Amino acid sequence: MSLGKTYDSFVEPIRNDSGPGFDVHIYFHQDDEGEAKFAEGLRGRIMREFEELQTYKMHYKPIGPHPIGMFEVDIATPAQFGAFVPWLAIHHGPLSILVHTNTGDGFRDHTQNAMWIGEKLPLNLSSFKKSKEMDEVGLRLKALQNMQD
Repeated sequence: MSLGKTYDSFVEPIRNDSGPGFDVHIYFHQDDEGEAKFAEGLRGRIMREFEELQTYKMHYKPIGPHPIGMFEVDIATPAQFGAFVPWLAIHHGPLSILVHTNTGDGFRDHTQNAMWIGEKLPLNLSSFKKSKEMDEVGLRLKALQNMQD
């Protein structure tokens, strides 16, 4: 049985060509030595078993919206998603995992278009809210300019 074309690309508006369709953030409490070591080991295993996935460095402190230490893995294709996310559901141990889309709307991607494996953590969404507010201001200004033309 052959697979349909929906297995070849992500549904719009998820990225297909301009970058990864999904980001996977793997969190660990940086002050917990055992958890940090587990995360380091998991990252190494991911790099060996999923060498086609882009795996980023460990961050040992909060960065951006991420409240604790983490590292990121990018998923570029539905096939990668189908293989990696179930594997991670089994092997994540004590770590929390955020899997989110990349559509160009960071706030929505990290909230409505997201799923968690393990414990859900509160994200620092303030930078996204500011960005979203600026986008709305820009749209209003553009509408005003169009009205004047």
